Amino acid sequence: MDKKILERASYDLKNEELEQAIADYTASNNDVRKLEGLIKIFRESQVLVPVAFPKQVDIKVLQKMLRGEPLKEGESFPLFPVTMSDSKGNKFAPAFTSRDKVVETKDFPYMIPVPADQVIKNALNEKMNLNGVLLNPQTGGFVFRKQAFLTDFSKIPADAQKGQVKKVSREEFVILARNSVEKNQIPRMLFEQKAEFIRRLEDEREEFMRELYSRPYGDKVPSPYTAEDFSVMPLDIDEETTAVCIELPGKHVIPHIALSAYIVWNPKTEEIYYYMIEKGQAGESDVLCNITPDGKHQELMTAPPVGSELSAVLDLIREEKEEAE
Repeated sequence: MDKKILERASYDLKNEELEQAIADYTASNNDVRKLEGLIKIFRESQVLVPVAFPKQVDIKVLQKMLRGEPLKEGESFPLFPVTMSDSKGNKFAPAFTSRDKVVETKDFPYMIPVPADQVIKNALNEKMNLNGVLLNPQTGGFVFRKQAFLTDFSKIPADAQKGQVKKVSREEFVILARNSVEKNQIPRMLFEQKAEFIRRLEDEREEFMRELYSRPYGDKVPSPYTAEDFSVMPLDIDEETTAVCIELPGKHVIPHIALSAYIVWNPKTEEIYYYMIEKGQAGESDVLCNITPDGKHQELMTAPPVGSELSAVLDLIREEKEEAE
């Protein structure tokens, strides 16, 4: 898809009033009246929202949509909102107040300006199973919990403190960024680029992984990862199977964070698979998971013993093919 569509005027949103309201609320020690004013301003604002599109779309229609131009009857197609997860597995709808708050656009290649009230509606949609809105996630963002949008502030005493918005700490941001890379960025690139992604992974190995994990930090925020934090091992199993085993950084590992990843590629059919061993909850076993080409995250089974992870992955792929036949 033509990356020039990213260079559009819709990125030039200005939300000085909203950003000032966030700063005022932060400085007020969670003053409930400041929160009420902040949410009111947020509801009336436009924000940038990352989205995904179907693979087969009319580029001209897509460009019109990204520029915010009206579409003719029958031209529209569904948009798929992108979500982010925190260290506890809570999911949020990300949004940005301005272009300056997007540190690295490669993490969110497609964005559209939408009314913030629509973002709130998505957060409150029970089918989406979200915990709220994550505003400016790449630059020390704020979490708007769902309850904040449901609260009747007129019934809260004037001296009450009700913190429904919180600043994301550096540690939380690191977890959000890593989770986004492992569950969104890498599988999206993998399924879109296929052979090109495999080529770079085999040629650049640990340096390529360092680059991927550093993207959410941009040029202004230092990444905590170096190439030495990764280990990449490509294996030619047979003429129809290439596997790449990736050991991931041992730091910033909490439940649901990946410990290792396994990519299996058939160069003849271009079939490609993405599996991960994820850290289990305290006192529980680690879990073998995968992400499907349509972005679905699945917990498959208890992680196999160390050293037999790839064999387990290959067995699952074989069983999947046999069932399909």
